Amino acid sequence: MGLEEKTLRIFLACLTTFSALSVSAEPVSIQCGASEGWSYYFAGGLVSDEKSGFSKDAITGGKTTLVVDDDGNGDVLFVDSTGSLGSAKQQGGEVIVLNANDTAGMNWLLMYPGGVIENYALNLSTMKVAAWRNTVGNLAVAKNSLLVADCTFK
Repeated sequence: MGLEEKTLRIFLACLTTFSALSVSAEPVSIQCGASEGWSYYFAGGLVSDEKSGFSKDAITGGKTTLVVDDDGNGDVLFVDSTGSLGSAKQQGGEVIVLNANDTAGMNWLLMYPGGVIENYALNLSTMKVAAWRNTVGNLAVAKNSLLVADCTFK
């Protein structure tokens, strides 16, 4: 186990400890639709120097559901490009839900093997989610994205 993996494990242990203290055990299900925003593509892999940099990005027809079960465990469900239902946990992701404030918002922090990190930051007063995704560990397409979507309680 390398230093980076040890550091990540310590970071995850701290987040898990703090998240256990901050998540209510009330079930939550919030459905979000299509999203749009910006992505930054790093040169390398399938991305040429000319195609690197910022570009508008969107997931049209996107469906994402942010959930917290009765025990306070979170997951992020989504419909992928093939129309199949997926789950962050089923794809090997660790999901931590953090209350931003009792009434202001919630965050779903996802960490996947291979270094992909996502954060779904839900603002409860606007019912919008800002989804940040970091895939710099992906050798084919390394990018960071920030996409915003409208949401409703399900």
